[in-house]
Amino acid sequence: MKASMFAPALLASALASGASVAQPAATQAPAATIKPGLWETTTVVENAAGNSRRSVVGRTCVGAADVSNLARIVPAQRDFGMQCENHDLKREGASIVWAISCKSSDATQTGKGKMSLFGDSYLGTAEVELRKQGGKPVKFTQSFSGKWLQACS
Repeated sequence: MKASMFAPALLASALASGASVAQPAATQAPAATIKPGLWETTTVVENAAGNSRRSVVGRTCVGAADVSNLARIVPAQRDFGMQCENHDLKREGASIVWAISCKSSDATQTGKGKMSLFGDSYLGTAEVELRKQGGKPVKFTQSFSGKWLQACS
């Protein structure tokens, strides 16, 4: 599922629950940061062929000092047996973009990610390619979202 599909689903869910959804003014951009506190995060990973999909839901506490640290805001790339890092992180308006690099003894994984920040939520995607020695490259899409739950205790 692409991140652009999350926004309508989140909006429909909010409206169905009776919540009011404030629309930003046409000239107003989303917040360029997130709120400190407890966040619920969802990551969905699919291969390009669509025959493999996994979802991970977690919670993490983001401290007040961490909200200005781009490396702390973007989802960490984790793959079993690989050493991964996010690098070249930069802001583009209310979004963060970055490059992903992973390596192991027999494979590499590279890609790019982008997420849009809305203060108390975020949406993003990463396009990643896995190359194993002697094998064909496999492309994956990672869609992720986060929502602020409450202050951390």
